[in-house]
Amino acid sequence: MPASYLAGPLLDERKAMWSTRLATVTAEQDHTRCLLVAVDGNDLLGFAYLAVGTDGRILLDNLHVQPERKQSGIGRQLVYHAFGWASEQHPDKTVYLEVLCDNFAAITFYRRLGGQSTKEFMERFPAGFELPVVEYTWGPDIVRILADNRSTTDRLAS
Repeated sequence: MPASYLAGPLLDERKAMWSTRLATVTAEQDHTRCLLVAVDGNDLLGFAYLAVGTDGRILLDNLHVQPERKQSGIGRQLVYHAFGWASEQHPDKTVYLEVLCDNFAAITFYRRLGGQSTKEFMERFPAGFELPVVEYTWGPDIVRILADNRSTTDRLAS
């Protein structure tokens, strides 16, 4: 991504998006979206956000872990819990996500979790540039299997 976009518009766009999402996510959700948060005391370690897409599949729209906590298992448990929500609320649905093609660490992570590359395309960003993106999907059977790996002792809030 262009440095000028990372330093300015991206932050503003994300703040607006998350302000809207957080204002509308409640404990009594309509089962079309889910926000999972990994915490240690008052420290945010990571989060995942899922939503039912217009095509009926479940979009894992965001999965983030604090940089200093990567490779600690937090991301993996967030995925397991995200897939747990998907398999409980929307059985027999595919889960997918989109990732920039040059995000090799994330792609390796998704492949290790059984994600299948199903589509590549150019994503147009609001600032006018395009970047290559790849879609990874997990079928309902894999989603259920991975959901069964959830740790019940993890401190995840939804």
